[in-house]
Amino acid sequence: MQKIIPLTLDSPFSEGIVVVYAVLGETATLIDTGNPGEKSFYQLKSLLNENNLSFKDFDHIIVTHMHTDHCGGVSLIQQEAPLPVFVHELARPAITGGEAEFNRIDHFFTDFIKQCGADPSIHQHARKYKEEIWRDVHYVSEGDEVYIGGRPYSVLHVPGHSQTDILLIDEEQGITFVGDHIIPELAVNAFIEPPVPGKSHRPAPLIQYRESLIRSKGRQLGKCYSGHGKPFKQHIELIDKRLAQQDARCQQIRQVLKERDKNVYEICQEVYPHLKGGIVFLGLSQIQGHLDLMEARNEVMKGERNSITYYKLI
Repeated sequence: MQKIIPLTLDSPFSEGIVVVYAVLGETATLIDTGNPGEKSFYQLKSLLNENNLSFKDFDHIIVTHMHTDHCGGVSLIQQEAPLPVFVHELARPAITGGEAEFNRIDHFFTDFIKQCGADPSIHQHARKYKEEIWRDVHYVSEGDEVYIGGRPYSVLHVPGHSQTDILLIDEEQGITFVGDHIIPELAVNAFIEPPVPGKSHRPAPLIQYRESLIRSKGRQLGKCYSGHGKPFKQHIELIDKRLAQQDARCQQIRQVLKERDKNVYEICQEVYPHLKGGIVFLGLSQIQGHLDLMEARNEVMKGERNSITYYKLI
């Protein structure tokens, strides 16, 4: 049996902490890397040192998904130790696209916030481009095998929370690294993302997420190690709970729309009145995902006024 060492790092996001894993067996593998910047890098380095490890002891890095609290440390780690990094193939544009891809994504979010009826100058996070170079990147996809601590794990692509989410499954050991796909302590947001380069339509992340949850429900995951919180085993019960919570949110939105048609921002203000400033995007993303689902179920229809999208009940 492999030795799995959870390394708990500070996170600026709502989850409060992010958990990185050092997996020790015939070799040592690092799963996720924490936030960008020197503070997180040195915190991780210190935690490894407490376990008599250094970055040079690892064979490679595996990134469970391309959110900055999980992949932000890659470039600094590679400057200290030339570790190969494995990540889902849909991460390629973000890794190789440079400033042009950064700007494409930024413009998408500006347009999305406007279409929701919100003000990007208030409700969009100010981002500045900073070049980060990843070296020796290996792109994986559904059904591939990656080695963790010297053992083969199968890759299951589970888009929804992000387009790049993967599960790493070793059914023989009964171990799965689930990233942020399933977290017992909180309901995972399915984030709106831009279309892949060359495409015109964005993904419908909550629909994807539900499909991914149902797929992972049918797998023998065993003991699950998530990117936030403690390991758990009851993934089927947890998935059923999350699916029910999403259905309940749809019913809440139905109640909000009973009076009249509303845009995403108006619905967000009623469902998440505590969200302010840049954090409002989290609510807009959540509401839009549920509206995508309700539209697919023929429960709502959308129209446009003054370049803002409005939804009404059917």
